[in-house]
Amino acid sequence: MEAMKKVLLLGDSRRQGYEPFVRQLLEGRAEVYGPKENGRWAGYTLNSLRFWLHEFPQPDVVHWSCGLWDLGDDYHIGRPFSLPEEYESAVERTVIVLRKLFPGVKIIFGTIMPVGAGDATGIKAYNAIMAKVAEREGIPVDDLFGLMHDKMVTYDRGDGLHLNEEGNTMVARQVVSAIEQYL
Repeated sequence: MEAMKKVLLLGDSRRQGYEPFVRQLLEGRAEVYGPKENGRWAGYTLNSLRFWLHEFPQPDVVHWSCGLWDLGDDYHIGRPFSLPEEYESAVERTVIVLRKLFPGVKIIFGTIMPVGAGDATGIKAYNAIMAKVAEREGIPVDDLFGLMHDKMVTYDRGDGLHLNEEGNTMVARQVVSAIEQYL
């Protein structure tokens, strides 16, 4: 009997929201795991891989979605936390590290989902950066932004950022759909 594939989910607190639903949808077909910690911005996730990865078995598939924190101007200095070139570098280096540590791993990028009814210009720009890296590296892109772009207000759990149960279920279905081709 063939061993179940192992799926690693990486991302911010939104990933933490849909991860249990992905696990449930793939029950009996794949082992799904992810860090207990919020992956925050792309560079944080990249740096944290060295601490997180020893906690998990070698993944066959990695679904990665980071970027919203990168866009934040948390200190009100008039620029995103990670400049576009910093974001691109972190995304690229994540691919390099995952492929080095796990030869043959299948990587999927999940686009950054919108927030509430806010302006999505920055999110679209960073999703374009992610898509550019994906194209260069031959990585498929799971369009979570497209799925939720007109639904965030409906499936928002009240903070303009995180999804309620129904929203997390919708995203989990799409994430599973992106993963299934590798199982």
